[in-house]
Amino acid sequence: MTTSAPWRVYYAEFNRAYGDIRRVARRLESWWGLNVEIVPHKTTVRIERPPDMGWKRFSDAVRSVLDERLGAVILFSTSTGNVFLCSNRGNMPGIIQKIHTGGSKAA
Repeated sequence: MTTSAPWRVYYAEFNRAYGDIRRVARRLESWWGLNVEIVPHKTTVRIERPPDMGWKRFSDAVRSVLDERLGAVILFSTSTGNVFLCSNRGNMPGIIQKIHTGGSKAA
């Protein structure tokens, strides 16, 4: 019996994406094959990344729904606790940066 790798789950908070959050969810599902669930907060979605999708393709999918000049997203990984930020403003537009490494324990 073989077991497949689990789907990675992320929560994404979008700011200035193309269209409303329903349009963002539809685009991520239909164009990129991600499982997306809209959560009660107006600009947040739960995204499941398939095991066969690498980080590069996943980050391309997330960036594809952002406004090219002003869009931003913050990603929270439920499996690692890492937090990532991508902003199209500033001196590194469109780059997803790790801003917190999960697993650190409070003293």
